[in-house]
Amino acid sequence: MPGLNAASGCCLCDSCIVSFTVPAASNPQKDSVKHPFVILAAILIAWVAPSHAEGLKLASLFSDHMVIQRELAVPVWGWAQTGEEITVEFAGQKKTAKADATGKWLVRLDPMPAAADGRELVVQTICGSQNSKITDVVVGDVWLCSGQSNILFRMNKVENSLQEIANANHPSIRFFSVKEQFAQSPASDVKGEWKPASPATVADCSAVSYYFATALQQKIGIPMGLLVSSVGGTRIETWMPPQTLTNLGEAGSLIEKWKDVSPGEFEKIAADYRSYQYQRDAPSSTAIADPNQKKILRKPPERRCHDCPGALYYGMIAPLQPFAIRGFLWYQGEANSGRPASYEKLLPGLIADWRNVWGKDLPFLFVQLAPYQGTHPAFREAQQRIWQKTVNSAMVVTTDVGDANDIHPTRKRPVGERLALAARALSYGEQVEYSGPVFKSMSIERDRTVISFSHLGGGLMVDGDALNGFTIAGKDGKFVPASAVVDGPTVLVSSDEIANPTAVRFGWAMVPDGNLFNREGIPAAPFRTDEAKELIREWKSN
Repeated sequence: MPGLNAASGCCLCDSCIVSFTVPAASNPQKDSVKHPFVILAAILIAWVAPSHAEGLKLASLFSDHMVIQRELAVPVWGWAQTGEEITVEFAGQKKTAKADATGKWLVRLDPMPAAADGRELVVQTICGSQNSKITDVVVGDVWLCSGQSNILFRMNKVENSLQEIANANHPSIRFFSVKEQFAQSPASDVKGEWKPASPATVADCSAVSYYFATALQQKIGIPMGLLVSSVGGTRIETWMPPQTLTNLGEAGSLIEKWKDVSPGEFEKIAADYRSYQYQRDAPSSTAIADPNQKKILRKPPERRCHDCPGALYYGMIAPLQPFAIRGFLWYQGEANSGRPASYEKLLPGLIADWRNVWGKDLPFLFVQLAPYQGTHPAFREAQQRIWQKTVNSAMVVTTDVGDANDIHPTRKRPVGERLALAARALSYGEQVEYSGPVFKSMSIERDRTVISFSHLGGGLMVDGDALNGFTIAGKDGKFVPASAVVDGPTVLVSSDEIANPTAVRFGWAMVPDGNLFNREGIPAAPFRTDEAKELIREWKSN
């Protein structure tokens, strides 16, 4: 039977007891002097017994206001003294685990239905000497939102931000923003906290993710959790394990560049860039005193962890595993847009890796890059090819919400709402059109071409007086602006300059000006009928 150590308050369960033998005392007069072995045993007991300060600990994801994934087994984990038995209680369930040799423990709660009422999750040692209580826990759907700056882009920067923030009263939408963390090996935990969406908190929330959750909740009506793990300016390679990159035959030069970087040097590189970011983003005292005074920036460091293979997978994805989720949102590619063919291998590799951990059938919803003067149309083509080859995935087209001069367009609401449409179709089984028109086939009728589409929805629609964005070519391969008209479910494309057309392109530009939509208001995806056998390997803007 466990005994109680009254002095320390520790329950002497099996994990705390040290077995020892004290030789029989030969001199009764020395009984009042403690035997050295007794003293040693007492020291050992005090050393082995867990202290409250260094004992029970939950992973940071398990904190007040959290959202637990419904209808799936829910892993709950943390750390304690080796061998310590832990109980987890929630919604009438009670699960038990024992900390392993590294101190880590994990239980799995049975699947639960959605519940918007906040409840308490209690974790404690088996003897009750230590406990942790998590309050206001709801059950709903959790989406992992990742990528670079356009998904990190916060609500305080969107168009009409003041009004949008003032109206953000959604207590059952909660978000957890993972603090930036680069690592050379899998980190054990992340930093962050769950926050209900409100005017006081939502300014710091990912805008695309927030608009996704609000649109989805209006239709699904359950709590939504947004697990936002994103860092601006990062290559896809940083979000993938280096071994996967090696297996794909990609990023060899990056792996070679970083392979001999010591932990100390790695941290110095990360710290130098953090210092540069702080100086770049923080307003200077001079600028505050004189708004016309330009801030003088120091030169950015030559090296930064944003292109280190695996650095964010280890730092900001691995520690989240295996937290139960519903699916993925992904908005990334700006940092890789110069190498479309490489990206066509890399993103499917990332999808396979993440699904292998979280569930092979989880939906993966991603955003095609918006119009920008530095983004080659071949990269959008690569993204579309990935979508067409990846099961249970969707791609959101953003040709109507870009900014030719800013890689960070402020119109994020349509992006989030289109992602929500895709989720409703792929994850929730609704019969809704989630994509704009997608090129299906081309036929030639004398001096014109007939373009057919999938994802017609309620039919084709032109946003404006005339259809823009089409070009046409003859046998010489030279494209000229084309006349295009909607004809029922097709588009007829022609030009007085081309008597015998061979190919058509739509939106094939860095900044597409196409205005073809379906009646659901979703723009048509850019395309070319003269698709090359191999995508552009590498391209650099001037």
